[in-house]
Amino acid sequence: MNIRKIVLGLCLALLLVSTQGAQAAWPERPIHWIVPYPPGGGTDLVARVLAAQLEKTLGQPVVIDNRPGGSTVTGTAALASAEPDGYTVGMVFDSLAINSVLGVSTSYNPQTDFTPIIKLADVPLVFTVNTQQVPMKTLPELVIYSKAHPGWFTFGSLGPGSPHEIGFLWFKAMSKMDALVVPYKGIAPALQDVVAGQVKGMFVGVSVADGYIQQGTLHTLGVTSPQRLPNAPDVPTFAEQGYPDYDFVTFYGLAAPKGTPPQIVDRLNTEINRIFQIPEVRAQFEKTGAGIGGGTAQDFGKLLAANFVKFNKIMLLTGEKSQ
Repeated sequence: MNIRKIVLGLCLALLLVSTQGAQAAWPERPIHWIVPYPPGGGTDLVARVLAAQLEKTLGQPVVIDNRPGGSTVTGTAALASAEPDGYTVGMVFDSLAINSVLGVSTSYNPQTDFTPIIKLADVPLVFTVNTQQVPMKTLPELVIYSKAHPGWFTFGSLGPGSPHEIGFLWFKAMSKMDALVVPYKGIAPALQDVVAGQVKGMFVGVSVADGYIQQGTLHTLGVTSPQRLPNAPDVPTFAEQGYPDYDFVTFYGLAAPKGTPPQIVDRLNTEINRIFQIPEVRAQFEKTGAGIGGGTAQDFGKLLAANFVKFNKIMLLTGEKSQ
C-alpha cells in the first residue's frame, strides 16, 4: 500500500477523533444566552427558567445576556457575530422576519446567518384597554364607536415593527377601525400610560396586565390566538367576534450562529425538549401566558422560513410594505 495514503489516512483518523473528542467534551465553560430585550419581561423570564434547568443538565453556568435595542437588532447582531462554537445562543422572534420585510438595515442576513435550535414558546397577545376610557366590552362595539369618532382611539405601540404593533395594524386594516398609533420604547412606559388613560389600549402578553385587570383598571377585549387561553377562559378570541381570518400568535425561539456543530444543536434541542416535560416548568410557562414550544430543530427552521412569507403578506395588507 502506498505509504503516502497510509499517512494521509492516519492523519484524517486522528483529526476525526480529535474533533469528536472536542465536541463530546462540550460544554467545558459557561454558555451565554442572549436575550435582545431588557430584564424583567416575558422573554427574560422564559430564558431564565430554561437556563436554570439547563445548568443542572449541562454542568456549566448558562449566563443570560440582555442586549436590548433596535427592535431586537442589537442582540440579534451580537448572536450572528459570535463564534459558532456552542458557547453562544440567543433568542429570536417574529422580529427576525418583520425587520427584514420592513427593510431594516442589519449587519446580518436574517435567513442564512443563524442555526435554528428549537421553538421555545407560542405567545398569544390580548387587546387590553383602559376601563374608564373604553367602556366597550367587545371588539365590534369598539370598531363601530371608533369609526363614528375619528381620532378618539389611541393605541400604545412597543415601537415600529414590534409584533404588538403589527398585530394591531393587521386588525385595524381588517376591521377598518379608526385609531392613532402612539409609539413607546418599551412595554413598561406604554402600559403605564394605558393605566393612566393617556392612551386607551395596547396589545400585551396575557399575564402582563393581570394585576390591573383584577383591580378593574383595565379590561380585555379579545385574545389573538385561534382558541381561548386556559388561564383566561372568559376572554373571547378575535375570530369569535366576527374576524375569522385573524390569527396572530407570536413565538420565542432559540438559535445559534451559523456553523454551530450539529451535535451541539441536537444536544440542546434534546435537553430543552426534556425540560419542557417538567411540571414545574410547564406551570411557570402557563403563568406567563406562553404555550410550551418544542419539536425538532428542523421544525423550527421551517417555522422561521414560513414567517417571512406570513409577514410579507401582513405588511402588504397593513400598508406598511409597498407592493
